[in-house]
Amino acid sequence: MAGRSYRAIRFLVGLILSFLLVLLPLPGAARDIATEPAMPLTTIEADGQFARVPNWSQISFSSLPPILSDGSFTAPPEVNQLLGYDLSRSWQAGDRADQYLKLGDFQTSLYPQLFNLETLGQMANFDPSQIALDALQMMAWQKIDDLVTAIPGLGSYQVDNVPPIAALLEDKLAGSQFPSSPGWDPDAIGTSSTIAEVLSAQPELGQLSLGELENLNQFSLSDIPDLTNIPLQSLNDWGNSLIAGVPGLADLPLDQMPNPIETLGLIGIVDVVYGPSETDRRNTISGSQQVGFSAACQIDCGYAELAGPLYGKQWISGKYQEVEGGFGVLKSVNGGKEPTGRHPFGNAFKVALWDTDESTGTVTTALFFRICYRGVPDLGCTPYFLGPVPFLSHRETEPIFVGLLDGLGGASVPAAIPAGVLEKARQWGIPEAALTGGNQGLAGGGSLCGEGPGGIDFEALAAAFSSIEGNYSSVGSFVCDGDSNCGRGLGRYQYMSYRSDVRQTVSQKDGGAAFLARVDSGAAVSEAEVERFFSASDQDNLFKGDQTRNIDQAMAEGFSGGRLIERVGQIHFGGAGAPIDGGASDAHGRLTLKTYGEELRSQYESAAQTKTNSSCGQSTGAIASPVAGAPVTSEFGWRIHPIYGDERFHAGIDLGVPTGTPVQAADGGTVTFAGVSGSMTSGYGQLVIVDHGNGRETWYAHLDNMNVKEGQQLAQGDVLGQVGSTGGSTGPHLHFEVRENGEPVDPRQYTDF
Repeated sequence: MAGRSYRAIRFLVGLILSFLLVLLPLPGAARDIATEPAMPLTTIEADGQFARVPNWSQISFSSLPPILSDGSFTAPPEVNQLLGYDLSRSWQAGDRADQYLKLGDFQTSLYPQLFNLETLGQMANFDPSQIALDALQMMAWQKIDDLVTAIPGLGSYQVDNVPPIAALLEDKLAGSQFPSSPGWDPDAIGTSSTIAEVLSAQPELGQLSLGELENLNQFSLSDIPDLTNIPLQSLNDWGNSLIAGVPGLADLPLDQMPNPIETLGLIGIVDVVYGPSETDRRNTISGSQQVGFSAACQIDCGYAELAGPLYGKQWISGKYQEVEGGFGVLKSVNGGKEPTGRHPFGNAFKVALWDTDESTGTVTTALFFRICYRGVPDLGCTPYFLGPVPFLSHRETEPIFVGLLDGLGGASVPAAIPAGVLEKARQWGIPEAALTGGNQGLAGGGSLCGEGPGGIDFEALAAAFSSIEGNYSSVGSFVCDGDSNCGRGLGRYQYMSYRSDVRQTVSQKDGGAAFLARVDSGAAVSEAEVERFFSASDQDNLFKGDQTRNIDQAMAEGFSGGRLIERVGQIHFGGAGAPIDGGASDAHGRLTLKTYGEELRSQYESAAQTKTNSSCGQSTGAIASPVAGAPVTSEFGWRIHPIYGDERFHAGIDLGVPTGTPVQAADGGTVTFAGVSGSMTSGYGQLVIVDHGNGRETWYAHLDNMNVKEGQQLAQGDVLGQVGSTGGSTGPHLHFEVRENGEPVDPRQYTDF
């Protein structure tokens, strides 16, 4: 009764103060959101409750309210050196979202990189042939090599059929900046020579960029054949383009994105609004993807207490409470902090409760964005710190949309690739493999995390080899061995292109067979092509396989400790038949088998003491399939048990794949169990459990073999074992579980199976 009287008094006081505020408006702070922006709204219904939400069919990046305050992000010099460009940016109060946000910021939420210009032209009603080439911002940094890599068949076009490239070559050759190779005639440009012939004769011309053309705006998007038909993600460094730098994209409604914003979840009632003088609030539904969405607030707890289906829950104001956010290298931005809040519309932005006016019983909300770089290297994402952008306001007794009560903060889709995105990719002719690895898609799997046989650390071993042999160029010279195998060394470890495992890996990528044919012919290839067809994770996985075989051989020969490292070096240097401590040397006479092993041991011990790997044990927040493409043979939930014949709850899903199939970690984390299941997990057989933090675990059961041990840190995509049929199993398959705070949840809600 006392609570009701208190609320009634507050209601009357609020009415009086609201009347006074009309007569005597009070100035707000610089970052206060005084009024709700004019935004197209619609009404949704859930469990008999109705709430106002944005009408995403009428809202685009360019029409979002302008940001309220100035800001900037300065990338560390080492990051810029790693990427080859400056990841920094700045914005001013009043800027539109498309003027400071980039494609890369949304590559794991809205997936704008899947668009091609032809599709955008149809959706935004423009003709690519009437749009200047420089309107596509990323064209300024595309090199000729980049375009040949990105556009299938472009190299076979005659130069004069690609006007921008013809103009670029004519300008540079006329200025005598590139001396002609023997047999090459500059006057042939514009007649019958193909781009591939030009680059074969003078590979250095491939490094010319279109940005060097002063009249780039005189050409149209259709002046480069098939440019409008490839996804934006095929172009080099696509993620660095502003949203405004892609024709039509800024004005496209957000519900037409490859992964459109959805509105799914619960509607609460704003019961009572409290100002920041409140303290010690624990029954919360706000937080971050790093700390969960029940983050307690100790001091300055401005919040809205909810009623309805969320009775007693507290949404804390992000204006007063910051929580841990971000992941990867970029996590350190803004001190690793972001406003507490929720993700009721997905991961494209975060919704924070902002101003809480206790006197009028009113709350405002604001949007916050983040910066991501998920290519090669994968730098992760900053916290959500770009804001505030005014959003919606609510009064006491009004409904408020909060999204789903889940580990994603209300998001209707997780960060993993949703089924709808995969379907759009298929419709637009984009191979599924292009979405999951390398510089052309999302964060790829595989790393040098973990230990091999004998406790040898793969990362330290790779660093030791590199310190002896030098950091190879991504593309080696064209050579032939004594068995008439010809090719080039590719990537960090200079794996020869004629190796069967290299060829199998490359040929599985879209365009990979054509790339191998060019390498086999001796044609010049670019580093960008190597990154596209033979990604860093591909290289690391082969390295781990090679060195595991070398370590196994050395251990079988009786070596251990430091001598084990030495012998591994000898096998790596001289092959499986290399004599122990032999005196044979390389072609330069610099090192013998014995001295190479000794040097490797010294460098390994040094690297092991100083090694760092930011991805080891780091959760990306996304759950990937542990066996890509495997069919689901038994779903999550109640079923008839295949052995006992009674109805039992199935806590995961079964993936039907043969014995020996590699099983990858669905996300980064720490191995907390690796062994034969006991009484608590009876029937699981050989089981690996990975703790990803924030209360989330993944379980991998019935394994035939395990490659990891308890306490080991893994990156997403690391192989942790092989499929088997151990324990209570009726045949080879992987039983895969996701657990949130100890409770099994359906893995299908996290990724597409």
